[in-house]
Amino acid sequence: MIPRKIGIVTGASGAMRLAPGLVLSPDAAFVSRTRLRDGKVPSDPIPDLAPDLAVEVLSKNNTVREMERKRRDYFDAGVRLVWIVDPVKQTVAIYLPGASEPTILRNDQTLTGEPVLPGFTLDLRGLFEKLAR
Repeated sequence: MIPRKIGIVTGASGAMRLAPGLVLSPDAAFVSRTRLRDGKVPSDPIPDLAPDLAVEVLSKNNTVREMERKRRDYFDAGVRLVWIVDPVKQTVAIYLPGASEPTILRNDQTLTGEPVLPGFTLDLRGLFEKLAR
């Protein structure tokens, strides 16, 4: 079981200023309490904040170059883990800073939150069934 109150989760409307002039809104993100000033949720509409985990769900409009840029921007800002979810191929690409290649999981596997969310698991078959609806 994951301990409670370890951070916050945002959705696609959770824009964050990763650097001056660089605002991104991952489809989902997790920010650990240690990254929050005084452990409190920011009140700014677009806080100066980098998540620990950024999740991007591919759409038909995303390009390879765009996703490479986003990953680079996330890691340059201090993000510790990036998941790229591909609903069409039913895969999740797991990126860690400094890794030369991602780990690719298929729909018959289980995604874990290591090293950012120890104990977190997600059955990808169930996820992709929900995304297909």
